[in-house]
Order: sequence, then C-alpha cells, then structure tokens
Amino acid sequence: MRNARKLLRKIAAPLLALAVGAGLSVVAATPASASTIKDGWIQICPWGNYRVHLEYTLGGPNDPWQVLSPTLNPGADCWWGPMPAGNQYAWIHVVGHFNTSSNTFLVGRRNSYDYETMYNGRTGIGFAAQGTTEDGGRKSWYTLH
Repeated sequence: MRNARKLLRKIAAPLLALAVGAGLSVVAATPASASTIKDGWIQICPWGNYRVHLEYTLGGPNDPWQVLSPTLNPGADCWWGPMPAGNQYAWIHVVGHFNTSSNTFLVGRRNSYDYETMYNGRTGIGFAAQGTTEDGGRKSWYTLH
C-alpha cells in the first residue's frame, strides 16, 4: 500500500504541474474581456507582426500625447496597467512600430477610420493590435475587448 502511494505521488505531481502550467500559458496569451479588466485599468495585446504601445492625452486629439504602456514585441504576453489620469476621460492611441525602421504609425480600429478611442476613466478597457505593417501600416487594426 505504501509503495502504491509513492508511485501515485510520483505520477500525479508532474501531471498536475503540467496541467497548471498549460492553463497559465493559455490565460496569459488570451485578452481579457472588458468586464474582467479591473476598473481604471487598460490592457494591450500585441497580436500583429509589429511592436506596439499605447499613448493617451487628457485634452483633445491635437493636444500632447503621453506614453501609457511599454512597447511590446509581436506575440508577447498582454500588458495590463492602471490609467495614470485616474477616473478622467482620456483619448487613447494604439501606436505601431515598423519592422524595417524606427518610424511609428497609428493603428486604426477595425473597419473604421478611427485612430483614437475615448476612454471613460472608470471601467476597464482592452486593445488587441492585429494585422501587419504592410502598405505603410494600413493593413493593421485594433479591436476593443
């Protein structure tokens, strides 16, 4: 009986570790829905073939923009962070980085010409940057989660 328990522990422990590790890697690669993003927090997921970061402004779209997130490499885990402006309204840009130069481009919303998103400062919001840098960045887009 004692040997059977030892054998069971030897088999069960690695299987449990594998199952937990696999579950965590799936969670890390999946964007959260807006309802699961903490109030006042923002998420960006780099699903395109380009590096990406977020910027925000508290004024209008023509006012100065500030960097909100680190620059993420394609396929990296999603980034989460609090909105530094607290519960104020803010405009948010998704900024893509070309792969062949240090230049950047604005990523537009899917099937739209919107390049800014108005954030209410209270709920959680998530962005998934997708597509490619092809055609001067015009083959890129983002979706909201």
